[in-house]
Amino acid sequence: MRVVMLMLAALSLSGCGLVALPFRVAGDVISVVPVVGKPLGAPVHAVGDVID
Repeated sequence: MRVVMLMLAALSLSGCGLVALPFRVAGDVISVVPVVGKPLGAPVHAVGDVID
């Protein structure tokens, strides 16, 4: 039973990249905006890194 629970926990944690994807895409899109894109896009992209 313990092995089954560990396998289920490992499978549920593997989806973190899917949750972080919208933050990474939004950070990249914001970074394209001239002048203010880099300072505003970096924190949004960092949220994706923290989720991973």
